[in-house]
Amino acid sequence: MNPLIRLPLEGTTNTRDLGGYPTRDGHATAWQVFLRSDDLHSITEKDKELLHEYGLTTVLDLRATVELKDRPNPYAKNPDVRYYHVSLHEAAGQTPPSDLPYDALKHLYKIILEQSKPQIKAAVEILARSRGVTLFHCAAGKDRTGILAALILGLVNVPNRDIVSNYEVSYTNLRRNAYFKANAQHHNAMMYSVNDFMEETLVYLREHYGTIEAYLEGIGVSADDLNALKRKFTV
Repeated sequence: MNPLIRLPLEGTTNTRDLGGYPTRDGHATAWQVFLRSDDLHSITEKDKELLHEYGLTTVLDLRATVELKDRPNPYAKNPDVRYYHVSLHEAAGQTPPSDLPYDALKHLYKIILEQSKPQIKAAVEILARSRGVTLFHCAAGKDRTGILAALILGLVNVPNRDIVSNYEVSYTNLRRNAYFKANAQHHNAMMYSVNDFMEETLVYLREHYGTIEAYLEGIGVSADDLNALKRKFTV
């Protein structure tokens, strides 16, 4: 099956391939290795067929425990797909207050980077060790998913401008998501994927850790896993 930038699934609006980005050292990210996505709860049988044809072998669910109860993952008990649950932010399962400031997310991203290091380590190890196509997702496929996507794109030297643009398109896609339309009053500022939010997150990583690779090393991801991820994710 030919690679696709956005997979035309019926039950999601933000399922995208991370392939095709140039790296600073003359390579590119490989297609059909990593998919980022919003919640899979509403995918159809047709969607499952498309994902199977696309090569899906592994699903990494980054949502909070309560989110899994409310909207179960259709791959949690699928014998043909490896399923992992690593909650990057348990508080994400709570309804956000209606008066959140516009830029609340850029602070949330720093909190996740600092307070969820063991979970980020576990998630990166799963990505490094999986085979075939691995899909990782949260609820919107924007914040927790966006952080993990930024880390692996940055690890292989994708320029910041491309990491940010990959993040930004989430809001465009989510405006078409039926679940988020129905619950828009509960999400307000949390719905946006403004470039500044990710740009400031990347600046924070550079100022506090030097590089994304140094951050990942510092939280305990082994050199073997980092090298394995680089090999599989670049061409």
